[in-house]
Amino acid sequence: MSADLFPQTNSCYLNPVACWHQSELKLPLLSSVDNAIEVSVMPANLDTEIAPLAMDTIDLQIWIPSIVRLFKERICSQQKQLYIVTTAELPLLTTNISDLERIFVKLLTNACNYTPVGKAIVVCAYTTTNTTQLSVSHSSVEIAADKQTRILNPWQGEETGLGLVMVQKLVQRLGASMLVESANNQITFTVKFPQKLTAKKGNNSRDGDGERIRFLSC
Repeated sequence: MSADLFPQTNSCYLNPVACWHQSELKLPLLSSVDNAIEVSVMPANLDTEIAPLAMDTIDLQIWIPSIVRLFKERICSQQKQLYIVTTAELPLLTTNISDLERIFVKLLTNACNYTPVGKAIVVCAYTTTNTTQLSVSHSSVEIAADKQTRILNPWQGEETGLGLVMVQKLVQRLGASMLVESANNQITFTVKFPQKLTAKKGNNSRDGDGERIRFLSC
């Protein structure tokens, strides 16, 4: 992972769906490698997992690039771009790292599958007054407002082909919530963690003020 220099801007993490121009959708099939990544981290049956979750404290500035690297070969081979945009002073997040990995592997798999060649995927992480929010945005077929919540419904979600019902269950199990937004042929999935699950970094943190933008270099 390398960091290229870009002008600092708040537009991406405040409104990720406004980051790109409209584009036509092409739907490449998932490769066997992509399927292997996804299947390896998804649980067989969430409803049967009743043991208490083991909680970990993670630094998102380190964790997010580690997940993105799993998709480097696919993104580069299809001539797509991926950006990581974060506020510099992200808090530490207390969560189950296995479930969080499952969530973002699925969201990034969908993003890779539905993003046209030459277009961008953006992973954002930022804080609000009461939450820490992680989002994945990409080009896609625009989803009508009345259907944006339906794709997370266990009875209706599979109609979209995005397979997000399991992700929704994982998000809820972590005590978080997920929002779907779609406009201008873009779609954004945002996972919101309440403030009680975050903690400030120690005084030895080297993060500065403002925003960090990193580009996945092929």
